Amino acid sequence: MRNYGEAFRSRNVILLCAQYFAWSIGVYGFVLWLPSIIRSGGENMGMVEVGWLSSVPYLAATIAMIVVSWASDKLQNRKLFVWPLLLIGGLAFIGSWAVGANHFWVSYTLLVVAGAAMYAPYGPFFAIIPEMLPRNVAGGAMALINSMGALGSFCGSWFVGYLNGATGSPAASYIFMGVALFASVWLTLIVKPANNQNLPLGAHHA
Repeated sequence: MRNYGEAFRSRNVILLCAQYFAWSIGVYGFVLWLPSIIRSGGENMGMVEVGWLSSVPYLAATIAMIVVSWASDKLQNRKLFVWPLLLIGGLAFIGSWAVGANHFWVSYTLLVVAGAAMYAPYGPFFAIIPEMLPRNVAGGAMALINSMGALGSFCGSWFVGYLNGATGSPAASYIFMGVALFASVWLTLIVKPANNQNLPLGAHHA
């Protein structure tokens, strides 16, 4: 690829933009509305308790990100550590919705799993891009993909809030975020490794 125009029109960059858009819908819908979701499910729960419970998914995510990034580097396989975790996150959202508020701790545990699973693939995902594109366009492509993620963040946080207000419960939000993650799984799977001689060793595993 000789310039940004070619990179931005490439199939893989377009797919990764769409993938990160859908992924960010789930992540930022979760991030902004997690305290409200916990508060709505936990009866007589104060702000301090909500704050502590809201922090647990991020602790789990911190550990998961380190472990997953290490494993991805060890095996030199990026996609293997992206789509399965996003699938787990989507299933955890749907499971949390299915369990319902009547079983708060089970539902909450599934939210912790969803949070960790959504954050864990960031390292492998952003390693895919420079391994797939020449160095002269990789930076611009990453900027475009990040921009689509920012747009997905806005859409996710806004629409989750809308669903919570319109339905009076987080149930529809769980389904929405789960479906967004399922879409990101599919988009990850159909990204194909680029046949480029300038790619570093191991790039064909992306």
